[in-house]
Amino acid sequence: MAKTLRVIDAHAHLGECCVFGLVSTEEELVRRMDESGIDATIVQPYPGAKNAAETHDRIADLCAKYPGRFFGLASVSPHGSHEAYRREVERCVRELGFVGVKLHTIGHAVNPLSEDGDLVFATAHHLGIPAMVHTGPGMPFALPSLCIPAAQKYPGLKIILAHAGFAVFSAEAQVAASVCGNLYLETSWCIGEDIRWMISTIGSDRVMMGADLPSNVPVEVAKYKALDLEPEVYNKVMGGNAIDVFKLSS
Repeated sequence: MAKTLRVIDAHAHLGECCVFGLVSTEEELVRRMDESGIDATIVQPYPGAKNAAETHDRIADLCAKYPGRFFGLASVSPHGSHEAYRREVERCVRELGFVGVKLHTIGHAVNPLSEDGDLVFATAHHLGIPAMVHTGPGMPFALPSLCIPAAQKYPGLKIILAHAGFAVFSAEAQVAASVCGNLYLETSWCIGEDIRWMISTIGSDRVMMGADLPSNVPVEVAKYKALDLEPEVYNKVMGGNAIDVFKLSS
C-alpha cells in the first residue's frame, strides 16, 4: 500500500553544480529523508548542472526507483533557443511526470522581468504547473518583488518564492506575497521567527518547508518543530501546501 504523503521537502537538488561547487547524491537524499521523517522530496537539477537534460533523466530514474517518494522539477537556462527551452520543459512534464519548473535568477543569470524570464512563467502557465523562483542572494535579479509583475500577468499561475528572500529579504518576500495571492513562500534558510511572522500574516496556506541541501534537511525540520505551531497549521506548512500546489499523489 502506498504511503500517505504528509511531510514534504519542497526544494532539493540532485547532481553536481559548477556554479556553487556543490554535489548531492541519491544516497544522501534518501538518508536525510529517512533520518528526518520526510515522506517525499521535490528534486531539481542545480543551476550549474553541466547537462540539465541528463540530470532531468537522472531525477526521473530516482522517481521511478522510489515511487511516491520523489517528484521532479525542471530547471534549465532559458537563455538561448526559446523553442528548445519549451521542448525540454514539456518533455519533463509530459514524458517524465515532473511537477514544476524553476527560474534560477542567480545560477542562470535571469532577470524575472526580462523576455527570457517571462519565458519561464509563460511555459509554466501553458503547461499548468507551478513555477519556483530563486530569491535572496543574487540581487537585483533575485529580489522577491521582481516576481510581482509575473504574478499579476499570470493570475492563474502559482509562483513559489524559493528561500522566501533567504533571511535578508524575507520582509520583501512577505510583502510580495501580501500583494499577490498566487505567490507562495518556501522558507529554506529563513529565520524561524520570520517564518512564524509569514504564517501569521499571509496565512498558513501559502508557506511551505524546503531544505535546499541534504545537510540542511534536519535543520529546517527542527526549525518548524521549534515554532510550536497548531497541528493544523503545522501539517499545512510541512507538507499539505506543497501537496496542493504541486498536485502530488502517493
